[in-house]
Amino acid sequence: MGAVEVLVVYELRRVLAKKRVLVLIAAVFLMEAGLYLVVTRLPPSLLGPASPYVWMLGIVAPTLGLLQVTSLMVGSTVFSDEYEAGTSDFWLTRPISRTEYYIGKVLGGLALVLIIISAYTAFSVGIAWFVFGPQQRLDLLVTSLPASVASSLPFYAIGLAFSEVLRRGMMATVLSGLTFFGSYIFEGYASVVAAFSNDRALLELSQLLPTWGSTRIATDVLVQGLTGSGLPSTGILSFLAGSSGGSSLSLMLLNVAAYTAIALLLAWLRLRTSDVTRRAQ
Repeated sequence: MGAVEVLVVYELRRVLAKKRVLVLIAAVFLMEAGLYLVVTRLPPSLLGPASPYVWMLGIVAPTLGLLQVTSLMVGSTVFSDEYEAGTSDFWLTRPISRTEYYIGKVLGGLALVLIIISAYTAFSVGIAWFVFGPQQRLDLLVTSLPASVASSLPFYAIGLAFSEVLRRGMMATVLSGLTFFGSYIFEGYASVVAAFSNDRALLELSQLLPTWGSTRIATDVLVQGLTGSGLPSTGILSFLAGSSGGSSLSLMLLNVAAYTAIALLLAWLRLRTSDVTRRAQ
């Protein structure tokens, strides 16, 4: 294996050894199980023709917050743990370039996020099929799975940027978490104020926040895929449409791409131009 492949495998093993990451992964699956338990308690008349589409709830729910928190937790350990443990010296005194080191570490953390998303997607479809019978429109997995990955990217990259810039794991985790929750809370306040004052300026301002595209893109992809499917406008479709906010998919993609690219660039510049064997002073 080449240097990048070795680093990817190493990073996967290293992150999976972190207890806080394992706790968050477990929380994702517990939330999925709890969600379907609640849905089974709904009256059949309420669920009705939406039963074959219940699997979509398990795709959307993690992207409303828990996936982002898990991703930033993974990202915030990628570089900082190496500095704190002194293992950055080990890697960068080997015949490996900084570019290979950066790519291998970034892809290793991202590989874990992809595994988590794939696992809970399969779990969601499987449990929905078992409890509610055959599921329909599974062809939408082709677009909803990449959309879920896109949901995770901004905060994975933000956590990773803090990890390299600060070189302290706990501080990187706290600041990237504050970025997520601060953005999320501001969006909530903006929506409430806009609803009462009919002021669209706050809603437009919230489109510049990192949570705006991240928490909506997977839902919007599913809503667009269900349009014209004959599913009643109440129930699941109504919930999905309300979660997406009816915004432009292209703007969501731009929001996600911009925050991801900027954060990754900051991390790369920090690694490229500084003494990699020392923590930030």
